[in-house]
Amino acid sequence: MNNKDYYDRRHIYLINKEFQGRFAAFVITILIGYSTILLLFQKLARSVSFPLMIPIVFVGLIIFIGVASMFYSHRLAGPLFAIQRGTREIAKGDLLIRLHMRKGHNIVFHQIVENINNMTDNLRDTVLKMEDKVVKLSKETKGLSEKITVGESKKELTLHLNRIQELEKELGDILKTFKVY
Repeated sequence: MNNKDYYDRRHIYLINKEFQGRFAAFVITILIGYSTILLLFQKLARSVSFPLMIPIVFVGLIIFIGVASMFYSHRLAGPLFAIQRGTREIAKGDLLIRLHMRKGHNIVFHQIVENINNMTDNLRDTVLKMEDKVVKLSKETKGLSEKITVGESKKELTLHLNRIQELEKELGDILKTFKVY
């Protein structure tokens, strides 16, 4: 990728319109709530002569914003926790893990979970193919070893060696699907 493509991509601000729209709506709701509470306290301050009104307003706004942000962050923290827990198990080698998201969670989390599940399925299929090839390779090498021990003909030994080389090539082809360097 050249620098211009990277620069152009970095200036696309609406990457996930649904999530970003919901977040903007949340922030706007917080600001409207903040303004409403501020207006109520201003009216209350006019009707009641109370010298501590400013600290009370300030504490009330902090509590309001704190509670609202806790509710919103909970909607993010739950799915992130589930994804973190699942990927930790996958990293340990458990390729039978299937991650799930509740219907109410953000579409972004559903897409991430779907991608992780697809990745795990592909890895599991690849590991099973490799396992099958390793078992076949083991049988062939054992057979070759036995043929060498009993002094089999060169033709028989060459046949076993060719099958071993073919299995080695198949394993190499499977491994080439991964980018590791």
